[in-house]
Amino acid sequence: MIERQIRELFTGIAGGEPEISRVDAELARRRGQARLRWRWAAAAGTPLLAAATAVAVVVTVGLAPAHPRPGTAATGNGPAAPRQFNPLVPYLSFGWLPKGVTLVSGGTRRTVVSIEAGRKPYSAHGWDLNVHAAGQCHLTPATKTLKCGTARSAGPGTKIVGPAPAVRGHRAWWAGSSRMWWADANLVWQYARNGWAWLFLPNMYRYSPQQMEAVKRDAVKIADHIRYGAPTLPLVFAAQLTHLPHNWRVSSVFYLRDGGVLRARSYALAASRPSLGADGGLDYQSGLPYFTIDPATRRFSCSGYLRWPGSVSQTINGYRVVVTHDMAGSTPKQQLCAAHADGLDLFVSELGSHPAIGVASLFRSHLRLLGGNPANWTRNPIG
Repeated sequence: MIERQIRELFTGIAGGEPEISRVDAELARRRGQARLRWRWAAAAGTPLLAAATAVAVVVTVGLAPAHPRPGTAATGNGPAAPRQFNPLVPYLSFGWLPKGVTLVSGGTRRTVVSIEAGRKPYSAHGWDLNVHAAGQCHLTPATKTLKCGTARSAGPGTKIVGPAPAVRGHRAWWAGSSRMWWADANLVWQYARNGWAWLFLPNMYRYSPQQMEAVKRDAVKIADHIRYGAPTLPLVFAAQLTHLPHNWRVSSVFYLRDGGVLRARSYALAASRPSLGADGGLDYQSGLPYFTIDPATRRFSCSGYLRWPGSVSQTINGYRVVVTHDMAGSTPKQQLCAAHADGLDLFVSELGSHPAIGVASLFRSHLRLLGGNPANWTRNPIG
């Protein structure tokens, strides 16, 4: 299936109510919308819609930002890349973008942070930037291959095609993959010692050679002006969790730009030192919840979930919700769908046979909805 067809499929999924299925339809919808993540997976050689990671999470606050100095990363001197990122701190921002292009979305995980720029979210002509924590990427000179991720998720890597203009004095390369139609679809460079950055160029399918060269010049200019650890728009949440175990933390976030803030659309929780999986672009821990929250729309409805096995309609805290207990199959799960709850559309999911707090109890006693007005949202998702 070519990229254009995949985009059309994802657009169809994202535009409507999740279809009735035994799989987690909301996660599939998030996968389709999180374009920056599936492009990263494709370039790394992993399956398009599935990845698994196993990392040890250490709660880290206030990580020192990396501000590369010209010529230092390539020589092994200068500041090192962060060992881990704080999922509540976006860390990255664009300093220059082509006319008409702006930041539209991003993602934060402890091992990689991402931002996307375009004329609209999920555009085929957007710019996706991934910046990896220290030690997450490895260049193999013998095979001219760059691999990013754990041994399980890195796949065969991407091929270094040839040298690119230096990025702020750091050596850079054009890189590509046999899965793509052109050989140099990415710009890669070391943004700090032991840390790699990866800029995915827009879809250049059907571009002329002159147009491709113009896009590549823009890529180098974008890379030259990336701000690492610099102040950016605040990352805010439309709900706050309370009275949770002390070691529960946000493990990953996917956000959209919403006016003057970055709105956390999807995010997951994890406890200290968990074994994490990856789903919908989020790092999650079995038995702990992850969320999708949007301002309420007339199009969103939970009625379709009532046709799922194990689903019932309930009233919790005055809101009509659909709660699903699907313990059959290889991935037992609990889910809760709430439409138009205090101006929000909400979806909560927990995977695994032993949820720490059931989704109904979580919604009833631990989740404080903050409404659809961004002025009331919080930077602290766990109060």
